[in-house]
Amino acid sequence: MRTKQLLNERIDYHLHSDQSDGQNSVKEIVDLALNREHLRVIAITDHNHFSLANKYIVGSNGHFLEVLPGCEFSTTFTFPSGKKEEIHVIGIFPKNVDPDAFADLFAPIAEGKQKYVEAILENLHKMGINLSMEEVMKEQRPTGYIGRFHIAGLMVRLGYGSTVDEIMDKYIGNFSDHYLPATDYIQYAPFQTVIERILEQSGFPILAHPYSYHKLNMDEVINTIESFHEISDGTGGLEVYYQHYTKEQQESLRKIAEKYDLVPSVASDRHRVEQPFANYGGYSFYKEMLVRLENRQKDEE
Repeated sequence: MRTKQLLNERIDYHLHSDQSDGQNSVKEIVDLALNREHLRVIAITDHNHFSLANKYIVGSNGHFLEVLPGCEFSTTFTFPSGKKEEIHVIGIFPKNVDPDAFADLFAPIAEGKQKYVEAILENLHKMGINLSMEEVMKEQRPTGYIGRFHIAGLMVRLGYGSTVDEIMDKYIGNFSDHYLPATDYIQYAPFQTVIERILEQSGFPILAHPYSYHKLNMDEVINTIESFHEISDGTGGLEVYYQHYTKEQQESLRKIAEKYDLVPSVASDRHRVEQPFANYGGYSFYKEMLVRLENRQKDEE
């Protein structure tokens, strides 16, 4: 019995579907999480889009999966120096969410995204890689979403690299020498505004992949975490057990989360069919999230 319980302790709070830049549908993700991975709780967190509005539970024979609505919000963080950086905040909604409550935050993104894609294509052209806007827009999702992963996938199919990761690292990813900051083209809502809106809508904000932003030094990483801590005011989390980080990085983030009283989160940031789900437990973190949200609600009454 104890073995069964341990197998059913895994959560994954960072999953992308084909509604943004993932490859699996929501239904496919849920089926895999339930029947292959035997996860306990997942959240669908597409980019600047809610693919779910309501929590639901699936399963039978003693094994159940809770599927939570969520979103990965792109925000603009301004450092004391005036430097601006795109920082991502995961919003988890343990019951339900009204997507219209965030419509004003999402509205300016589409126009800016078009400009950003055009700038990326122009930058690639300088490197001798000629992609047309028409080719790229064929990759656009029904929701209107288009992003760098779509460009990278197209480049792989055209023979500019063998994998999406290779293309991202070499040409258009956050750590590429040719990286273009999205905040130069897209009007993302301010960091504080997004966190406060998530909390207003009874959601739980989580600072996503803190070591994955473009050339931030450690002081800037800590500055971001401190700001998140202050704004979330005891009701926030930090992606500690992020699938792409080493054990050493995860341990350093665990200590930082403890210092700033942030609930650790477990995240695969899964986009592609071959990518694994999160392999850490974490159900206790889910319960802690619920406790903190309940306490916040009581304080506001």
